[in-house]
Amino acid sequence: MAVVDTDGRLIASCGEPERPTYLRSSAKPFQAMAFVETGAAEAFAVTAPELAVIAASHSGEPPHTAAVASMLSRAGITEAALLNGVHPPLHGPTRMALEREGKPPTVLHHNCSGKHCGMVCGCVHQGWDLRTYVRPDNPLQRRVIDLMAAASSVDRRNIGVAIDGCGVPTFEFPLTAFARAFARLARPDSMPEPHCRPAERVRDAMVSNPGMVAGEGRFDTRLMEACRGRSLAKSGAEACQGLALLDRGWGIALKIEDGGSRAVAVAIIEVLRQLDAITEGEIEALADLARPPVRNYRDEVVGEGRPIFDSQSAGR
Repeated sequence: MAVVDTDGRLIASCGEPERPTYLRSSAKPFQAMAFVETGAAEAFAVTAPELAVIAASHSGEPPHTAAVASMLSRAGITEAALLNGVHPPLHGPTRMALEREGKPPTVLHHNCSGKHCGMVCGCVHQGWDLRTYVRPDNPLQRRVIDLMAAASSVDRRNIGVAIDGCGVPTFEFPLTAFARAFARLARPDSMPEPHCRPAERVRDAMVSNPGMVAGEGRFDTRLMEACRGRSLAKSGAEACQGLALLDRGWGIALKIEDGGSRAVAVAIIEVLRQLDAITEGEIEALADLARPPVRNYRDEVVGEGRPIFDSQSAGR
């Protein structure tokens, strides 16, 4: 774990703060910034909730899929343009409703459909090839990696590139650089020009629409709701997490080394507690995530998840 300010100064850490880490879906706020920079947000009159779903790993709830479908319609394309694949909605009631109706899930229900929607809408507006929008050499993807380099202050030649679960490039750099990018998202005026205004738009859209960033009951949404505009949270696969503390201008990057997502909320809430960046009332509102119960097959509570680490300040 690394806590960093906008200048890259390490404030606190645990474990290996320079550990190379793929951001996975924690990169989505920056991919959403690239969408804004294509001019497509203005061209297609994208609203703040819609911009939030572009930066989301959403649960496939009706507001999420409706937002994606609406943007595609205004861009004059259909869901067939999306290359993210299909999985059932992460939202249980929505998934069960589809099953009752005998309807299969669609590409819109995929948690990355918002991101892919932003990418195809950006390509439509710029006249770039839609068929290759997922490829690293597509102009849209080249723009994304340039933006990642600017936000993290890592030379693009030193950024590792792999293919994410939804088929688009994802990026690897040290946790400290990962955290710095989120610190700059917390303070958009610290971004290099011309990224300041797009960063501000994405940040504000996510913070003001937490339900569009993840979904009912999920950690990113609940943390942002509990902290009431002081934090921006974006999770990634294999147990990585980015956090922007808006009131301090700090970024937090966390990786659970074995990829076990059950530890993410426990660890993040404890980091915030140790940084004095969350109140006792807010921790209480998140108690089931901060100390998740462990149940056996008789549904008996037989334990709880607990943090066992101490964040080391850079001055120690």
